[in-house]
Amino acid sequence: MTRVRVLAVVLALLAVGGVVVGVTALVRGPDIPAYADAATRQDARAAAEKFAASVNTYDVTDLDPYVERVTPLLTDDLAQQFEDSTTDLLAKFAEAKIKSTGEVKQVAIESIDGDSAEALASISVTTAPSDVQAGQPRLRWRISLVRDDDGWLVDNFASVPVEAESPKSAPESPAPEGDS
Repeated sequence: MTRVRVLAVVLALLAVGGVVVGVTALVRGPDIPAYADAATRQDARAAAEKFAASVNTYDVTDLDPYVERVTPLLTDDLAQQFEDSTTDLLAKFAEAKIKSTGEVKQVAIESIDGDSAEALASISVTTAPSDVQAGQPRLRWRISLVRDDDGWLVDNFASVPVEAESPKSAPESPAPEGDS
């Protein structure tokens, strides 16, 4: 084989290899980490927001729709815990006929990777009758999400204490001058 032929074969193999790599990259798409993918972050945020609104909106006189609305948003283990505790907990308020409505004010993704995310949610809660407040009117939740196929499920959630707003301090008045 002559040098020209060897060079032509090598160049042809490089060209074929380049085409294979290029087609593979096009088929797979860009390898963007979850934390850098805006759509993934938005999906996790939307899942946290839907959960926060759903879990804080209920009517204690009719808990079945509440449980049916919230459990699909949860992992299997958490859904079972939720079902077991919800009926007992909220049934205690049945006589007062409390209805709660949660309005999500803000959700932020604290951290995210390929299969999990941590979100913080701020929720305002109103109850009826208005003279009965079941819980705090302002809530903060830390929500742990896990990736499930194409969506996100809540794996854990916990209340984050809301600090009371500190009263505005009065301007300091100058100290009286004493006789020296």
